[in-house]
Amino acid sequence: MTSRVSGIVLLFAVVTMTAVAQTPEVRTRWFQTQEDSVLVEYALPAGAPVRPAVMVLSDRFGPQESVRAALKVLATLGYRAYAPPLRSAPLQAISGMPAAAVDSLDAVLLTEIAVDIMNDSGCTGSIGLLGFDMGANVAIEALRRFPFFHSAALFYPAGGINTLTGLLKADAVLQLHVAQFDPECTISDVNRLRERFMEAHRKLHVFYYKDAHRFFFNPQHAQYHRKNTQSAWSRLNEYFRRTL
Repeated sequence: MTSRVSGIVLLFAVVTMTAVAQTPEVRTRWFQTQEDSVLVEYALPAGAPVRPAVMVLSDRFGPQESVRAALKVLATLGYRAYAPPLRSAPLQAISGMPAAAVDSLDAVLLTEIAVDIMNDSGCTGSIGLLGFDMGANVAIEALRRFPFFHSAALFYPAGGINTLTGLLKADAVLQLHVAQFDPECTISDVNRLRERFMEAHRKLHVFYYKDAHRFFFNPQHAQYHRKNTQSAWSRLNEYFRRTL
C-alpha cells in the first residue's frame, strides 16, 4: 500500500506534465475555533506565492497517508492545500466499509478554519473543497449553510438522495464523482439529483467511473482503481484551474 501512496504525486505528474523535483512538504498548523484549537495538516506551493486554497476532507478512515499525498499533489498544482481533522472521520484501519456518521460540528469547524485560511495574506481569498465519502458529506453540510466556497469536488458522498439533495442549496460550482458500484451513492440517486438540478435550471457536473467501487480514489484501500484515479486527477486539475 505504501508504494501506491508514494506513487500518487508521480501519477499526478504524468497526468498534468508537472515536474515533481520539488515535492511540497506537509506541515502542521494550529487553528483556533470557538470550540477548541485544531491541528491542521497543510502543504504550500514552492515559493509560497499568493494562491487560492483547497481544503481536503478525508473519507471515513481519517487522516491517512493518502490524504497527505493529496495535499502534496494540490500544492504541486499550485494551491494552498489544507486537511482539517474531522470528527466524522476519525483515524481507523483501512478495511471494508465500516459504519460512519456525520458530526454536525464538523461543518462549523470547517467554516471557521476556512475563514482564517481565506484571510491569510498568502491566499487570494478564493477557496474550494475536495471531499471524499464522509468528508464529502461534511462538505455538503458546509456548502448548504455557508455561501463563500467557490467550488466543491465531491467523491461518493454517503446517504443516498437524502444527502445529495443538500447540494441544491449550495452556491458553489459543483463536481460530483460517482463509482459504478456504490451502494451508498448509486447512479440512480445521482440521476435523480441531476433531474432536480435541471428543473432548477442549474448545472451539476457529474463523472461516472466504470468498474469502480466506493473508495476507488484511496490507494490504501482494497478497492483502489489506478486508472480511474488517474482520470479523476486530470479532471480535478482542470476543474480547480477553472473555478478558483
